[in-house]
Amino acid sequence: MSKNNYYVIGGQYEAFNHGGAPTLLGAKRLAGKNEEYWDNWQGWHRPNIYAAADCCEVTNFYGTQLLPKSGVIPVAVWDANDHCWITPR
Repeated sequence: MSKNNYYVIGGQYEAFNHGGAPTLLGAKRLAGKNEEYWDNWQGWHRPNIYAAADCCEVTNFYGTQLLPKSGVIPVAVWDANDHCWITPR
């Protein structure tokens, strides 16, 4: 059984966990498959990727799921202008 080291989390108004992956490459692929269309002319967004250690169980509109702790920086963020992943840490 594989352990998820990374979680793909997006959402415009409420955070939503799209799933996890044991590798960063797997998480990037999962994020690409789960692009979200945001309203108010914001267009398409890829969810951010967070380390599993930076997530905790939270209950919101979608139910109980693993979401980032308050103030945590993502491991990887999609740069729509340059069409590449960046690491903000």
